Amino acid sequence: MGFTTSLAVCVILSMCLDLKVESLEERHSLHYVYTALSKPVSAPGIYEFTAMGLLDDKKIDYYNSRDKVKIPQQDWMKEKLPAEYWNQGTQSRKSKEQWFKVNVNILMERMGHDNSGESQHILIA
Repeated sequence: MGFTTSLAVCVILSMCLDLKVESLEERHSLHYVYTALSKPVSAPGIYEFTAMGLLDDKKIDYYNSRDKVKIPQQDWMKEKLPAEYWNQGTQSRKSKEQWFKVNVNILMERMGHDNSGESQHILIA
């Protein structure tokens, strides 16, 4: 039995990179979460691309496609890391934003969808 569902507005491509560091004394985890949409949506706080770093499950930095700047989210990071670190991080996030944009478009083409704004339908069997 199958049913048809409408794809609302976009395809979401999300990727999480994990790095776990263990020593004899401490254990830490570092995660990077990237989320890309196939096109902009008009919802507050939802952007075509976002990226954030999490250290031990606490947000340490944030970037979105509207503001286009990597922003520290912890006071200790603001105090300890030089401006050049944040400038390089911003350039890296801009590159990742472009990479995701290209790959989301490839995914949309391969799925037979476009960004026309019309509702698309898929059959789930």
